[in-house]
Amino acid sequence: MSNAEFEKLKEALRKPATPEAMREAAKAFERYQAVSLAQGRRSKPTLVSLGLRKAYPHAIPLDKVPQELERNPEFFELMRKIVAREKG
Repeated sequence: MSNAEFEKLKEALRKPATPEAMREAAKAFERYQAVSLAQGRRSKPTLVSLGLRKAYPHAIPLDKVPQELERNPEFFELMRKIVAREKG
């Protein structure tokens, strides 16, 4: 089930950074995270970016990623790049 939720998250991140797409990606991430926790994955990992002068925090706890996806287009674009890189 978590793979299906992850695929939905990747599809949401492939869309252009519009407010609707950002909201959709945030909700998809929340669903994916909920499924992962339900399957027994209880760690509290942190997403870290080493980029300088970015408009988003450099260390984001995974439970805060949906909020950052929804409100920050620059962070949304970073996540899109990660998904695009994984695909190729």
